Amino acid sequence: MTHLNSIPTDSAFIVFLIIFFLIGLVRQLEGSRFTIFVRSFTNINLVEQQLRQERAFSRLAILLFLLVMTVLAAFIASFFHHIDLFLDFSFIGLFTALLISLIIITTARVAIYSLLAWVFNLEILQQHHTFHWLLTNVILCAIILPLTIAGVFGPSTTQAFFLNAGLWTLIVFYLIRVLRIGYISSTTFRVPVAYNFLYICALEILPLLVTAAVISRQIG
Repeated sequence: MTHLNSIPTDSAFIVFLIIFFLIGLVRQLEGSRFTIFVRSFTNINLVEQQLRQERAFSRLAILLFLLVMTVLAAFIASFFHHIDLFLDFSFIGLFTALLISLIIITTARVAIYSLLAWVFNLEILQQHHTFHWLLTNVILCAIILPLTIAGVFGPSTTQAFFLNAGLWTLIVFYLIRVLRIGYISSTTFRVPVAYNFLYICALEILPLLVTAAVISRQIG
């Protein structure tokens, strides 16, 4: 007999309904621009074209930012409940808390980047950084979304496989994003390797260590 997983599928269904609504909104309002944006992952020449059309691209960026935050929050909530973390929260409650936290943290980081770019006259580099951050995360979410759905709505025998695959996908794309941004800043903008190393330590690794500390306390 096949047993369904323990993640509440009724509340999860509402979350994924919101995600698919956002996907439909992107396709309906910015379909052609979204196609060019995704192609930029393998065709670097398309990046400059979109950044030159900053105002038009900003509309797409806002929608994709919300989509990325929602998909990541849904995956992390599913994974946490799967490994019995934060069970005091309902799925909807944990998803909402994660979504708000991700939006606040990411917005704060963008504000820091923008301030540093303004101080050191690096606005173009900051635009490229933000673009590639968003692009890499959109590709990540395209892969991680079906894995999350399979992990939540599939039988318990396959739940662990899909959610663990999603975790490894998240880690791999995190490394791809850091290396991609580091490579572009070093080659295109001639940023010294030492500065890239400081960026990785201060704004990439440090937040992960803080997050790991919070999770370890929850486990304890």
